[in-house]
Amino acid sequence: MNEETKLKSVEKVITKEMVENYANTSGDYNPIHIDEDYARSTDFKGTIVHGMFLISSISEMLIQNIGANWAKSGKLKIKFKNPLRVGEEIITEGKISKIVKDNNGTLVTCEVMCSDNNRKILISGTAQWRE
Repeated sequence: MNEETKLKSVEKVITKEMVENYANTSGDYNPIHIDEDYARSTDFKGTIVHGMFLISSISEMLIQNIGANWAKSGKLKIKFKNPLRVGEEIITEGKISKIVKDNNGTLVTCEVMCSDNNRKILISGTAQWRE
């Protein structure tokens, strides 16, 4: 792996069942995510996927590409840009932007991003881990 290395992306359609399972696992039952009638009355005009669920797709991509080093030492710094609706596709991508060797080993920085199938950015930021 070197600077400018692109990671293998993760692409999937987020289903209502996935969102319900996430709500049950996390305990986050905010009606903006699970109650269509309530969500239609908000600025979003419908339910949206949990932001932390989207972040988990970034972590999934990093584990598939990096493995144990991500699980042991990974850190994310991200910004939410746009919501995702149930039934839409998420595309999670990453590209190594910096590798620094120091007394503690090697620190890798990766630009990460989630977008929908129209390439609208949902989340962007950086991930770092040690090798």
